[in-house]
Amino acid sequence: MIQVDGLVKVYRGGKRSVDGVSFQVAAGEVFAFLGPNGAGKSTTAKILTTLMAPTAGTARVAGHDVVRESRQVRERIGYVAQSTGIDYFMTGRENLTLIGHLYHLKGDALARRVDEMLAYFGLTEVADQMAASYSGGMQRKLDIATSLLHEPKVLFLDEPTLGLDAQSRIDLWDYVRKLNADLGVTVFLTTHYLDEADRLAHRVGIIDRGVLQAVGTPGELKDMLKGDSIAVAIEDEKARSRAHALIGAAPFAKEVLEEEEGVRVYVDNGGETVADLFAVLAKDGIRVKSVTLARPTLDDVFIKFTGRSMDKVEEKVRPWWAQWAGDNWDQQGGEEWKGNKWVDADGSPKDKEAFEAWTREQAAEEPDTAPETAPDAPRKASSGQDAGWAGNEWVNADGTPKDPEAFAAWAGGEAADGGETPKEEAVSEEKRDDEAPKGKAQPGGWAGNEWVNADGTPKDPEAMAKWLKETGASKGSK
Repeated sequence: MIQVDGLVKVYRGGKRSVDGVSFQVAAGEVFAFLGPNGAGKSTTAKILTTLMAPTAGTARVAGHDVVRESRQVRERIGYVAQSTGIDYFMTGRENLTLIGHLYHLKGDALARRVDEMLAYFGLTEVADQMAASYSGGMQRKLDIATSLLHEPKVLFLDEPTLGLDAQSRIDLWDYVRKLNADLGVTVFLTTHYLDEADRLAHRVGIIDRGVLQAVGTPGELKDMLKGDSIAVAIEDEKARSRAHALIGAAPFAKEVLEEEEGVRVYVDNGGETVADLFAVLAKDGIRVKSVTLARPTLDDVFIKFTGRSMDKVEEKVRPWWAQWAGDNWDQQGGEEWKGNKWVDADGSPKDKEAFEAWTREQAAEEPDTAPETAPDAPRKASSGQDAGWAGNEWVNADGTPKDPEAFAAWAGGEAADGGETPKEEAVSEEKRDDEAPKGKAQPGGWAGNEWVNADGTPKDPEAMAKWLKETGASKGSK
């Protein structure tokens, strides 16, 4: 049902979000794409749902190429994004009816299908209430219901239980199992919850940093780690590498991995081995803080292939400027988000054009990794520095002068008559930026002359500040 071969996605600037990913999903299968935030899960899902073009590689969904036959793919899939797609100010029934119309369903067929979905997800009693009154779990069910109206062959769920409470997550898992079993829908879900992948999926693909590390059933993946897992926390950080070497040389150790607080050892029989492990470490004077014995889990599988635990992998939410600066921001600019090589002390980017271009590119190509809101940096004009031409001591945030009469007099023009603000239609953004007059200021054309730049900033800020001060003083004396 899904065939992916050598899929690659590289963003401008060289960020490689998906790196040569290949896998297959059979018809009627629930396939979980497991990985931490930023691993490439959502990017892969967007490519498979035709929302994003790959840089290289191919992908086919329901027998159709996602690039060359995108329309046919869309007709055969349902997609539920991380963020809800429902309208909170419409009822559940109205939301379903609206989406049904977008799928070209009409009349009795649409009404019947809406009723079926409401009943299937247990929403009939609240069908005519606004979606804003629904619980998080109910809203998520409505989201999934909208994606099933046209009876798709494949359902894509991007982090379907993100933000839900424990009971709502379990309820939603039941519905996913049910629709897979009852309707035969192939399900591709992305998740960073280990238990979700373990309990829901027929097979799991583990992805980290854009690379697919392993694919198999949960049981097959765990069987790669025969025996038991022992996590050993070492008190002295300096002794951890020594502990790794000592345990690795012991006859009971099948495999030893370094962890943040110590080491993880895989053995045949954990209960019989713990005492031997303590003896090896005590002989060298290494103090143990804690020991945890368990059967292998998907987290152990993740550790085996990536060298780190899913439970401890947290996506570091970097400030907008750090994302813009690139991967080496922490070495080049430090953690302080103001007053470094990219950002002024007032929080505004030093290279505004480059930052605005980057923001547009991120919003267009990778909305899930772009900043949620564009930075509204403070704009404070200072002598000799253009830190933001609008919203300073001379110009309002909308670009109009704060004192039109004084400004007109200073500029030598006649833009203000009796203190009136220049007409908005005469001072359009297009006029100021693209067709600014080159000579002396004229009525309605106060920017782009011998005193004022095309962007509205004074060519000599110090002279203007001095003039405004003198003008203000003379007005005050009158």
